[in-house]
Amino acid sequence: MSKLCGLNVVQLREELQKRSLVTSGNKEVLVARLREALIDEGKNPDEFKFDGADEDNEISTGTFTTAKMMELLLSMSTEIKQIKEQSERQSERQTEDLKQIKERSERQSERQTEELKQIKEQSERQSERQTEELKQQIKEQSERQTEELKQIKDQLKHVKLEVAEQIEEQSTRIEMIEQKLDRQTVEVDHKIDKLKRELAMPLDHASGRTLKVPAFDGEMSWNVYKTQFEAAATSNCWNGKRTSNSTDTGPARFSSRDPEHRDETALDTFIKALRDSELKQSLLLSDKRKLKDAVAHSLTFESAKQASKSDVRLRQVHEECSCQKVIVKREPQQHGVPQCWICGEKGHLRRDCKHRLKDNYCRNCATRWRKRREDDPVSRSAPSNEGAEN
Repeated sequence: MSKLCGLNVVQLREELQKRSLVTSGNKEVLVARLREALIDEGKNPDEFKFDGADEDNEISTGTFTTAKMMELLLSMSTEIKQIKEQSERQSERQTEDLKQIKERSERQSERQTEELKQIKEQSERQSERQTEELKQQIKEQSERQTEELKQIKDQLKHVKLEVAEQIEEQSTRIEMIEQKLDRQTVEVDHKIDKLKRELAMPLDHASGRTLKVPAFDGEMSWNVYKTQFEAAATSNCWNGKRTSNSTDTGPARFSSRDPEHRDETALDTFIKALRDSELKQSLLLSDKRKLKDAVAHSLTFESAKQASKSDVRLRQVHEECSCQKVIVKREPQQHGVPQCWICGEKGHLRRDCKHRLKDNYCRNCATRWRKRREDDPVSRSAPSNEGAEN
């Protein structure tokens, strides 16, 4: 037995190996490591003695005897033999174990192969069955959807028919309402126009005097005739509808005729209305079929005729319009003593007449009425005039 300081490197490594510690490093490192291990075990490293250390020291120092050497060799050979036998038995046992494991693995692999084969067959049968079931379900579902689509189409047809009937009914109602509204609108327009005419009509229009529009003979200019017509329409208090009806008399007269006949009639009227005999003869000889061509030929003829005229000084001719005559006739005569249009007396005008009815206006109902003067003997004696005006 020897202490820690008497151990060599081999003994230090053996002691460290017994304690499952690291055996690498030089002697100083090994001594320090073993000292720490002894301290951890609760032993004093300076006084602790290690077993077998003296024998090793004897062998290392050469003091070991031959008998001891022989005994040691025999024990070592016996131990080696035992270790060899144990290793052989262990190898045989391991071989047997490996053989058994191999056989067991082969049997297990065969069993797994069979199981996999059965699982594969089962999966194939199950997949086929599921495929058939899916096909059957898809077929049934498609048939059911086809039937539902057919029903939906039938329902849509019925709905479309009902909607069409309702639309037709509503359109009929709307047409009736529109016709009714049109009639009412026309009536209201007539009433409004009548009221406007009554409000805009001068007091002297009650005498019934109206201006008659002369017939358009083609000799006068259209602008002159239009001015004359507008003056007559304003004087007669015509509304827009009556004016348009009067201006559309010509197209309405020939509405049943074909366009060619209307063109021929218009061309014939245009040629007959021409004042220049030479131009009329030229148009008749040119055999024009359309009014547009005749007008173009007439303009060309007049321009050529004016260009070929000699430079002769003539007095300018002024054409007096008939509408100017009418306007001159309608102008009141300023000479003489004025005469009242209400009472017929001379010396005052209508606005200064004492017998004139006074207009009253109500702010609540926006109506007008005429009130007789209390000191008016004419209005008292003529109640029928007030009733006619109201």
